[in-house]
Amino acid sequence: MTETGAIASTPFGSIGDIGRWQVALDAYKNTFSCLAHGSRIGLVAEAALSDAGRVGSSMLVWQATDNGLRVLAGKFPGFEQVDVDILMIADEPALSSMNDSLDGDVLATVRQLIREGKILFFARKAMPDLDNAGYEDLLDQLGFAFMGACR
Repeated sequence: MTETGAIASTPFGSIGDIGRWQVALDAYKNTFSCLAHGSRIGLVAEAALSDAGRVGSSMLVWQATDNGLRVLAGKFPGFEQVDVDILMIADEPALSSMNDSLDGDVLATVRQLIREGKILFFARKAMPDLDNAGYEDLLDQLGFAFMGACR
């Protein structure tokens, strides 16, 4: 945020513009409102996992705060060290599709890209921990049967 309260526009490589991501995800306040303070979702380009590993590659982080979801720029420390509950790894065409949908229904786009295998989705915590952190609505919206039909 800038001093005037406007969201700053910050280009962030192929992942896109942080300000546009913030505006897009603000439209899903209800979906993210159940996330526990400190819950984190990371989005990284597939190239970060290449031969060289590219430790330190850009990573977009969606972090739950007391004031709602905040979109932050981060560095990808490597798969084993990344400090997120959920990690999404997207190829370049998927990143482009997500950026193109930031003015529309970006979560629907993410859901479709996950189904098509263009976004790899890794739960970095056990399901009970994700449940306790409030991920049920988000996972449902992304097309994952969180607790199954029989609760």
